[in-house]
Amino acid sequence: MTMKTWLWCLALVLVAAGGPAFAQDAAEEEAAPEPLWKGSLGLAYLDTSGNSETTTFGLDFSTERRPTPWGLTVTGRFNRNEDDGVLTAERLFLGARARRALGERWEFFGGLSAEKDEFAGFDLLFLAETGVTYKALVGPRHFLALDAGVTWTDEDRVEPEPDVNYLGGLLGLAYEWKLSDTASLLETLRLFPNFDESSDWRLTSETALQASVNSWLAVRLGYEIRYRNEPIGDSDDTDTTSTASVVFSF
Repeated sequence: MTMKTWLWCLALVLVAAGGPAFAQDAAEEEAAPEPLWKGSLGLAYLDTSGNSETTTFGLDFSTERRPTPWGLTVTGRFNRNEDDGVLTAERLFLGARARRALGERWEFFGGLSAEKDEFAGFDLLFLAETGVTYKALVGPRHFLALDAGVTWTDEDRVEPEPDVNYLGGLLGLAYEWKLSDTASLLETLRLFPNFDESSDWRLTSETALQASVNSWLAVRLGYEIRYRNEPIGDSDDTDTTSTASVVFSF
């Protein structure tokens, strides 16, 4: 059994057993008001040696201010993988979205993000977005928010591919299913149409299962798909990332 398989097994055990073990303590805690700011930091690391040498490192963070009526969400992600000393994957993402509540269910948003992934064919993908969010489900077990908006994309591609920029759109959803007081299933799906060239659209999907061990520590299993209908150069049209990480909340 490989080290990666052991890591997945350990994470699954923690997800299955960690949450229920602390559920009683969590239920006994007095309900506290929702904080104005909240954030999380996730870390994943894998290192093997012997017949093969593999090093994988992952980091993601987020911080959020709930709309009162203005809110802000900042997210970042870094993934890197080396196989026998050869770099096989490296991706960096940083984004921020400001929100303005327009009532209990509607929000206006505007955001900026930057992404670097030379293995996918671009040095820098800059995206500006604006639109509205509708909260279709607001709990207590199911939460669903739908996004619709317009985007501007400026993509600095790896040579010899030419750089591109275009006006596009955004359709998305963010779903959370609270399986219990300590465990949740999360899904984020986003579609990016290109208004200049309809066949050049992108789709991203992030699925995660997260279980809290206590108020500040959780384990998380994640699976991300990034699909580009017209890949750049010789790049594949689909990239996937599987993660097992420890999440610190603050």
